Amino acid sequence: MENNPIDRLLRDYISGRISPEGMQELEAWSRESEENRQILDLIDGNSDLGSELSRMYRYDKERVWQAICEEDRRYMRRKRLFRTVRACAAVLLLIGVFVSGALLYEARERLDPNRNHLPTTVEPGTHRAVLELSTGEVVALTDTLRTELRERNMRIEIDGDRIAYRAPEASETKKNTESAPMEEVFNTVRVPQGGEYTLTLSDGTRAWINAGSSITYPLHFGRERRVTVCGEVFFEVAHDARHPFIVSAAGMEMTVLGTSFNVMAYDDEPRVETTLVTGSLRVEANGSQVVLTPGQQAGVEKASGFLDVREVNVEACTMWRRGLLVFYEESLRSICRKLERWYDVRIDTSSPSLDGVLYTGMVKRHETLNTIADLMNLTNDVVFSQQDDGTIRVVRKPRPKARPAI
Repeated sequence: MENNPIDRLLRDYISGRISPEGMQELEAWSRESEENRQILDLIDGNSDLGSELSRMYRYDKERVWQAICEEDRRYMRRKRLFRTVRACAAVLLLIGVFVSGALLYEARERLDPNRNHLPTTVEPGTHRAVLELSTGEVVALTDTLRTELRERNMRIEIDGDRIAYRAPEASETKKNTESAPMEEVFNTVRVPQGGEYTLTLSDGTRAWINAGSSITYPLHFGRERRVTVCGEVFFEVAHDARHPFIVSAAGMEMTVLGTSFNVMAYDDEPRVETTLVTGSLRVEANGSQVVLTPGQQAGVEKASGFLDVREVNVEACTMWRRGLLVFYEESLRSICRKLERWYDVRIDTSSPSLDGVLYTGMVKRHETLNTIADLMNLTNDVVFSQQDDGTIRVVRKPRPKARPAI
Protein backbone atom coordinates (compact mmCIF):
# COMPACT_ATOMS: atom_id res chain seq x y z
CA MET A 1 0.00 0.00 0.00
CA GLU A 2 1.41 3.39 -0.96
CA ASN A 3 1.96 5.87 1.85
CA ASN A 4 1.97 8.73 -0.64
CA PRO A 5 -0.95 9.29 -3.06
CA ILE A 6 1.41 10.94 -5.57
CA ASP A 7 3.20 7.60 -5.98
CA ARG A 8 -0.12 6.03 -7.03
CA LEU A 9 -0.90 8.90 -9.41
CA LEU A 10 2.53 8.67 -11.03
CA ARG A 11 2.13 4.95 -11.53
CA ASP A 12 -1.35 5.39 -13.02
CA TYR A 13 -0.08 8.21 -15.26
CA ILE A 14 2.79 6.14 -16.66
CA SER A 15 0.54 3.12 -17.24
CA GLY A 16 -2.14 5.25 -18.92
CA ARG A 17 -4.81 4.42 -16.34
CA ILE A 18 -5.00 7.81 -14.65
CA SER A 19 -8.48 9.37 -14.33
CA PRO A 20 -9.27 12.97 -15.36
CA GLU A 21 -9.57 13.87 -11.67
CA GLY A 22 -6.24 12.21 -10.95
CA MET A 23 -4.63 14.08 -13.84
CA GLN A 24 -5.85 17.39 -12.43
CA GLU A 25 -4.41 16.46 -9.04
CA LEU A 26 -1.08 15.49 -10.62
CA GLU A 27 -0.90 18.73 -12.62
CA ALA A 28 -1.60 20.72 -9.45
CA TRP A 29 1.20 18.80 -7.72
CA SER A 30 3.59 19.57 -10.58
CA ARG A 31 2.96 23.30 -10.11
CA GLU A 32 3.93 23.18 -6.44
CA SER A 33 7.68 23.09 -7.04
CA GLU A 34 10.37 23.07 -9.72
CA GLU A 35 11.36 19.55 -8.70
CA ASN A 36 7.83 18.24 -9.23
CA ARG A 37 7.62 19.86 -12.66
CA GLN A 38 10.99 18.36 -13.61
CA ILE A 39 9.75 14.88 -12.68
CA LEU A 40 6.72 15.16 -14.98
CA ASP A 41 8.88 16.65 -17.76
CA LEU A 42 11.27 13.72 -17.46
CA ILE A 43 8.43 11.20 -17.64
CA ASP A 44 6.90 12.94 -20.67
CA GLY A 45 10.25 13.26 -22.42
CA ASN A 46 9.91 17.05 -22.56
CA SER A 47 13.21 17.53 -20.76
CA ASP A 48 16.52 17.29 -22.61
CA LEU A 49 17.18 14.31 -20.39
CA GLY A 50 13.86 12.60 -21.14
CA SER A 51 14.90 10.70 -24.24
CA GLU A 52 18.17 9.72 -22.63
CA LEU A 53 16.41 8.35 -19.55
CA SER A 54 14.01 6.44 -21.75
CA ARG A 55 16.97 4.84 -23.49
CA MET A 56 18.61 4.16 -20.13
CA TYR A 57 15.62 2.23 -18.84
CA ARG A 58 15.21 0.30 -22.08
CA TYR A 59 18.87 -0.61 -21.76
CA ASP A 60 18.42 -1.81 -18.18
CA LYS A 61 15.12 -3.63 -18.62
CA GLU A 62 16.47 -7.04 -19.58
CA ARG A 63 19.21 -6.93 -16.95
CA VAL A 64 16.75 -5.93 -14.23
CA TRP A 65 14.30 -8.64 -15.22
CA GLN A 66 17.01 -11.31 -15.26
CA ALA A 67 18.30 -10.25 -11.86
CA ILE A 68 14.85 -10.43 -10.30
CA CYS A 69 14.07 -13.79 -11.90
CA GLU A 70 17.38 -15.13 -10.63
CA GLU A 71 16.31 -14.20 -7.11
CA ASP A 72 12.99 -16.01 -7.71
CA ARG A 73 14.66 -19.26 -8.52
CA ARG A 74 16.97 -18.87 -5.60
CA TYR A 75 14.45 -18.17 -2.85
CA MET A 76 10.85 -18.89 -3.84
CA ARG A 77 8.80 -21.20 -5.99
CA ARG A 78 8.52 -19.81 -9.49
CA LYS A 79 4.77 -20.23 -9.87
CA ARG A 80 3.96 -18.60 -6.54
CA LEU A 81 6.21 -15.60 -7.16
CA PHE A 82 5.33 -14.84 -10.80
CA ARG A 83 2.75 -12.20 -9.93
CA THR A 84 5.05 -10.58 -7.35
CA VAL A 85 7.96 -10.46 -9.80
CA ARG A 86 5.81 -8.88 -12.50
CA ALA A 87 4.51 -6.23 -10.11
CA CYS A 88 7.95 -5.56 -8.70
CA ALA A 89 9.50 -5.24 -12.15
CA ALA A 90 6.74 -2.86 -13.25
CA VAL A 91 7.22 -0.66 -10.21
CA LEU A 92 11.00 -0.74 -10.54
CA LEU A 93 11.19 -0.09 -14.28
CA LEU A 94 8.39 2.47 -14.53
CA ILE A 95 8.36 4.54 -11.37
CA GLY A 96 10.68 2.81 -8.96
CA VAL A 97 12.77 5.92 -8.76
CA PHE A 98 9.80 7.96 -7.58
CA VAL A 99 7.97 5.59 -5.24
CA SER A 100 7.98 5.70 -1.48
CA GLY A 101 10.10 3.44 0.66
CA ALA A 102 7.03 1.38 1.62
CA LEU A 103 6.61 -0.15 -1.86
CA LEU A 104 10.28 -1.03 -2.11
CA TYR A 105 10.31 -2.47 1.38
CA GLU A 106 7.32 -4.68 0.57
CA ALA A 107 8.96 -5.97 -2.62
CA ARG A 108 12.21 -6.61 -0.80
CA GLU A 109 10.48 -8.54 1.96
CA ARG A 110 8.73 -10.81 -0.55
CA LEU A 111 11.94 -11.59 -2.40
CA ASP A 112 14.38 -11.98 0.45
CA PRO A 113 13.95 -10.57 3.98
CA ASN A 114 17.70 -10.71 4.64
CA ARG A 115 18.92 -9.05 1.47
CA ASN A 116 20.24 -5.75 2.88
CA HIS A 117 21.25 -5.33 6.52
CA LEU A 118 20.60 -1.68 7.35
CA PRO A 119 18.83 -1.66 10.73
CA THR A 120 19.27 2.12 11.02
CA THR A 121 17.37 4.47 8.73
CA VAL A 122 19.92 6.76 7.08
CA GLU A 123 18.25 10.09 6.38
CA PRO A 124 19.27 12.36 3.48
CA GLY A 125 21.09 15.65 3.85
CA THR A 126 19.49 18.94 4.84
CA HIS A 127 19.95 22.64 4.13
CA ARG A 128 22.80 23.60 6.41
CA ALA A 129 26.16 25.30 6.21
CA VAL A 130 28.58 27.51 8.12
CA LEU A 131 29.37 31.13 7.22
CA GLU A 132 32.87 32.31 8.15
CA LEU A 133 33.17 36.10 8.26
CA SER A 134 36.42 38.00 7.79
CA THR A 135 36.30 38.93 11.49
CA GLY A 136 36.57 35.28 12.47
CA GLU A 137 32.94 35.09 13.52
CA VAL A 138 31.23 31.84 12.54
CA VAL A 139 27.48 31.66 11.88
CA ALA A 140 25.63 28.34 11.65
CA LEU A 141 23.18 28.47 8.73
CA THR A 142 20.01 26.38 9.07
CA ASP A 143 16.50 26.19 7.62
CA THR A 144 15.08 28.20 10.53
CA LEU A 145 17.63 31.02 10.75
CA ARG A 146 16.29 34.44 9.72
CA THR A 147 18.66 37.32 10.35
CA GLU A 148 20.64 40.18 8.80
CA LEU A 149 24.34 40.89 9.36
CA ARG A 150 26.54 43.85 8.39
CA GLU A 151 30.16 43.64 7.36
CA ARG A 152 32.05 46.57 5.81
CA ASN A 153 28.71 48.19 4.93
CA MET A 154 27.62 45.07 3.06
CA ARG A 155 24.22 43.70 4.07
CA ILE A 156 24.20 39.92 4.53
CA GLU A 157 20.62 38.67 4.44
CA ILE A 158 20.12 35.12 5.75
CA ASP A 159 16.74 33.53 5.08
CA GLY A 160 16.59 29.82 5.85
CA ASP A 161 18.47 27.86 3.19
CA ARG A 162 19.60 30.98 1.30
CA ILE A 163 22.08 33.74 1.93
CA ALA A 164 22.29 36.93 -0.15
CA TYR A 165 24.82 39.78 -0.21
CA ARG A 166 23.43 43.24 -0.89
CA ALA A 167 25.77 45.98 -2.07
CA PRO A 168 25.75 49.24 -0.11
CA GLU A 169 23.89 52.28 -1.39
CA ALA A 170 25.76 54.43 -3.91
CA SER A 171 26.14 57.23 -1.38
CA GLU A 172 27.74 54.87 1.14
CA THR A 173 30.09 53.47 -1.47
CA LYS A 174 31.20 56.96 -2.54
CA LYS A 175 31.80 58.04 1.07
CA ASN A 176 33.86 54.92 1.83
CA THR A 177 36.01 55.14 -1.29
CA GLU A 178 36.73 58.83 -0.65
CA SER A 179 37.89 58.15 2.90
CA ALA A 180 40.13 55.14 2.28
CA PRO A 181 40.90 52.48 -0.33
CA MET A 182 38.57 49.48 -0.10
CA GLU A 183 40.32 46.56 1.58
CA GLU A 184 39.63 43.18 0.00
CA VAL A 185 37.64 41.17 2.52
CA PHE A 186 36.65 37.52 2.09
CA ASN A 187 33.86 35.31 3.39
CA THR A 188 33.60 31.53 3.13
CA VAL A 189 30.53 29.29 3.13
CA ARG A 190 31.32 25.71 4.10
CA VAL A 191 28.76 22.96 3.62
CA PRO A 192 29.42 19.81 5.67
CA GLN A 193 28.81 16.22 4.67
CA GLY A 194 25.05 15.72 4.65
CA GLY A 195 24.29 19.33 3.73
CA GLU A 196 23.54 21.70 0.84
CA TYR A 197 23.10 25.45 0.58
CA THR A 198 22.31 28.27 -1.86
CA LEU A 199 24.26 31.53 -2.02
CA THR A 200 23.67 34.80 -3.89
CA LEU A 201 26.85 36.87 -4.28
CA SER A 202 26.99 40.65 -4.27
CA ASP A 203 26.89 40.81 -8.11
CA GLY A 204 23.73 38.70 -8.27
CA THR A 205 25.47 35.44 -9.21
CA ARG A 206 23.80 32.41 -7.64
CA ALA A 207 25.70 29.38 -6.38
CA TRP A 208 24.27 26.00 -5.32
CA ILE A 209 26.76 24.33 -2.97
CA ASN A 210 26.74 20.55 -2.67
CA ALA A 211 27.61 18.40 0.37
CA GLY A 212 31.22 18.50 1.56
CA SER A 213 32.00 21.67 -0.42
CA SER A 214 33.03 25.28 0.17
CA ILE A 215 33.26 28.58 -1.68
CA THR A 216 35.41 31.59 -0.78
CA TYR A 217 34.57 35.00 -2.25
CA PRO A 218 35.17 38.72 -1.63
CA LEU A 219 32.50 40.94 -0.13
CA HIS A 220 33.00 43.43 -2.97
CA PHE A 221 34.08 42.46 -6.50
CA GLY A 222 36.65 44.68 -8.23
CA ARG A 223 37.85 44.56 -11.84
CA GLU A 224 37.32 40.84 -11.87
CA ARG A 225 34.94 38.60 -9.97
CA ARG A 226 37.05 35.77 -8.57
CA VAL A 227 35.95 32.95 -6.26
CA THR A 228 37.59 29.72 -5.07
CA VAL A 229 35.76 26.40 -4.90
CA CYS A 230 36.43 23.10 -3.18
CA GLY A 231 33.97 20.29 -3.85
CA GLU A 232 30.93 20.78 -6.10
CA VAL A 233 29.13 24.04 -6.92
CA PHE A 234 26.66 24.97 -9.65
CA PHE A 235 26.81 28.62 -10.81
CA GLU A 236 24.35 30.91 -12.56
CA VAL A 237 26.60 33.87 -13.29
CA ALA A 238 25.19 37.39 -13.51
CA HIS A 239 26.15 38.92 -16.85
CA ASP A 240 28.76 41.69 -16.70
CA ALA A 241 30.89 42.01 -19.84
CA ARG A 242 33.35 44.39 -18.19
CA HIS A 243 34.06 42.18 -15.19
CA PRO A 244 34.82 38.53 -16.00
CA PHE A 245 33.77 35.90 -13.46
CA ILE A 246 36.62 33.54 -12.58
CA VAL A 247 36.41 30.29 -10.61
CA SER A 248 39.53 28.56 -9.27
CA ALA A 249 39.24 24.90 -8.27
CA ALA A 250 42.00 22.34 -7.72
CA GLY A 251 44.38 23.83 -10.30
CA MET A 252 41.66 24.50 -12.88
CA GLU A 253 40.59 28.06 -13.71
CA MET A 254 37.29 28.87 -15.44
CA THR A 255 36.51 32.31 -16.90
CA VAL A 256 33.01 33.40 -17.96
CA LEU A 257 31.06 36.56 -18.72
CA GLY A 258 27.53 35.31 -18.09
CA THR A 259 26.65 31.64 -18.08
CA SER A 260 25.63 28.60 -16.01
CA PHE A 261 27.94 25.70 -15.30
CA ASN A 262 28.82 23.01 -12.78
CA VAL A 263 32.21 22.54 -11.07
CA MET A 264 33.17 19.25 -9.42
CA ALA A 265 36.53 19.28 -7.62
CA TYR A 266 36.41 16.96 -4.62
CA ASP A 267 39.67 15.83 -3.04
CA ASP A 268 38.60 12.17 -3.14
CA GLU A 269 37.67 12.15 -6.84
CA PRO A 270 40.18 11.16 -9.56
CA ARG A 271 39.05 13.99 -11.87
CA VAL A 272 38.30 17.71 -11.68
CA GLU A 273 35.39 18.53 -14.00
CA THR A 274 33.43 21.53 -15.18
CA THR A 275 30.26 21.12 -17.26
CA LEU A 276 28.80 23.99 -19.29
CA VAL A 277 25.02 24.38 -19.44
CA THR A 278 24.63 27.78 -21.14
CA GLY A 279 26.93 30.51 -22.45
CA SER A 280 30.65 30.16 -23.05
CA LEU A 281 33.42 29.05 -20.71
CA ARG A 282 37.20 29.27 -21.00
CA VAL A 283 39.02 26.57 -19.03
CA GLU A 284 42.73 26.59 -18.20
CA ALA A 285 44.73 23.87 -16.48
CA ASN A 286 48.39 22.86 -16.45
CA GLY A 287 49.30 25.18 -19.31
CA SER A 288 46.46 24.03 -21.58
CA GLN A 289 43.37 26.04 -22.52
CA VAL A 290 40.02 25.15 -24.10
CA VAL A 291 36.77 27.03 -24.74
CA LEU A 292 33.60 25.06 -24.02
CA THR A 293 30.24 25.31 -25.72
CA PRO A 294 26.98 24.17 -24.06
CA GLY A 295 26.85 20.41 -23.58
CA GLN A 296 30.60 20.01 -23.19
CA GLN A 297 32.61 19.03 -20.14
CA ALA A 298 36.28 19.79 -19.50
CA GLY A 299 38.11 17.51 -17.11
CA VAL A 300 41.58 16.98 -15.71
CA GLU A 301 42.74 13.55 -14.59
CA LYS A 302 44.69 14.17 -11.39
CA ALA A 303 47.09 11.33 -12.14
CA SER A 304 48.16 12.63 -15.55
CA GLY A 305 47.24 16.33 -15.44
CA PHE A 306 45.85 16.05 -18.97
CA LEU A 307 42.99 18.41 -19.90
CA ASP A 308 40.31 16.79 -22.07
CA VAL A 309 36.92 17.80 -23.47
CA ARG A 310 33.93 15.50 -23.97
CA GLU A 311 30.26 15.77 -24.91
CA VAL A 312 27.98 14.97 -21.95
CA ASN A 313 24.33 15.15 -20.95
CA VAL A 314 24.46 18.29 -18.83
CA GLU A 315 21.28 17.51 -16.92
CA ALA A 316 22.74 14.23 -15.74
CA CYS A 317 25.65 16.23 -14.30
CA THR A 318 23.55 18.97 -12.72
CA MET A 319 20.22 17.47 -11.60
CA TRP A 320 21.54 17.14 -8.03
CA ARG A 321 20.64 20.78 -7.45
CA ARG A 322 17.03 19.99 -8.43
CA GLY A 323 16.70 17.08 -6.03
CA LEU A 324 17.56 14.16 -8.33
CA LEU A 325 20.55 11.85 -8.63
CA VAL A 326 21.08 10.54 -12.17
CA PHE A 327 23.50 7.75 -13.09
CA TYR A 328 24.34 6.47 -16.56
CA GLU A 329 26.60 3.43 -16.65
CA GLU A 330 28.35 4.85 -13.58
CA SER A 331 30.54 2.67 -11.41
CA LEU A 332 29.19 1.59 -8.03
CA ARG A 333 32.24 3.07 -6.31
CA SER A 334 31.68 6.49 -7.90
CA ILE A 335 28.02 6.43 -6.87
CA CYS A 336 28.92 5.45 -3.31
CA ARG A 337 31.31 8.40 -3.00
CA LYS A 338 28.38 10.69 -3.82
CA LEU A 339 26.16 8.86 -1.35
CA GLU A 340 28.83 9.15 1.36
CA ARG A 341 28.90 12.92 1.05
CA TRP A 342 25.13 13.41 0.84
CA TYR A 343 24.18 10.98 3.62
CA ASP A 344 27.24 11.69 5.80
CA VAL A 345 28.15 8.03 6.19
CA ARG A 346 31.21 5.89 5.54
CA ILE A 347 30.67 3.35 2.74
CA ASP A 348 33.27 0.63 2.28
CA THR A 349 33.52 -0.44 -1.37
CA SER A 350 36.98 -2.00 -1.15
CA SER A 351 35.78 -5.49 -2.07
CA PRO A 352 37.40 -6.61 -5.36
CA SER A 353 34.08 -8.26 -6.22
CA LEU A 354 32.69 -4.79 -7.04
CA ASP A 355 35.08 -4.23 -9.93
CA GLY A 356 33.08 -3.45 -13.06
CA VAL A 357 29.70 -3.06 -11.32
CA LEU A 358 27.81 -0.27 -13.14
CA TYR A 359 24.40 1.30 -12.56
CA THR A 360 22.00 3.29 -14.72
CA GLY A 361 18.99 5.04 -13.25
CA MET A 362 17.54 7.99 -11.40
CA VAL A 363 16.51 8.40 -7.76
CA LYS A 364 15.12 11.16 -5.63
CA ARG A 365 17.92 12.86 -3.75
CA HIS A 366 15.75 13.18 -0.64
CA GLU A 367 14.96 9.48 -0.31
CA THR A 368 16.61 7.59 2.56
CA LEU A 369 19.80 5.73 1.80
CA ASN A 370 17.91 2.53 2.68
CA THR A 371 15.55 3.10 -0.28
CA ILE A 372 18.42 3.65 -2.71
CA ALA A 373 20.21 0.57 -1.36
CA ASP A 374 17.03 -1.47 -1.91
CA LEU A 375 16.82 -0.33 -5.54
CA MET A 376 20.46 -1.22 -6.18
CA ASN A 377 20.00 -4.51 -4.39
CA LEU A 378 17.04 -5.45 -6.61
CA THR A 379 18.72 -4.48 -9.88
CA ASN A 380 22.05 -6.16 -9.16
CA ASP A 381 23.39 -8.72 -6.73
CA VAL A 382 25.04 -6.42 -4.19
CA VAL A 383 24.41 -6.31 -0.46
CA PHE A 384 24.58 -3.25 1.81
CA SER A 385 25.28 -4.14 5.44
CA GLN A 386 25.87 -1.89 8.45
CA GLN A 387 28.91 -2.76 10.55
CA ASP A 388 29.29 -2.33 14.31
CA ASP A 389 31.18 0.96 13.87
CA GLY A 390 28.43 2.40 11.63
CA THR A 391 30.32 1.84 8.37
CA ILE A 392 28.16 0.50 5.53
CA ARG A 393 29.91 -2.28 3.67
CA VAL A 394 28.98 -3.17 0.09
CA VAL A 395 29.83 -6.56 -1.42
CA ARG A 396 28.62 -8.86 -4.16
CA LYS A 397 26.27 -11.59 -3.00
CA PRO A 398 27.95 -15.00 -3.04
CA ARG A 399 26.73 -17.22 -5.83
CA PRO A 400 24.66 -20.16 -4.61
CA LYS A 401 26.36 -23.50 -4.72
CA ALA A 402 25.11 -25.78 -7.45
CA ARG A 403 22.80 -28.49 -6.16
CA PRO A 404 24.01 -32.04 -6.72
CA ALA A 405 22.18 -33.90 -9.44
CA ILE A 406 19.58 -36.34 -8.20
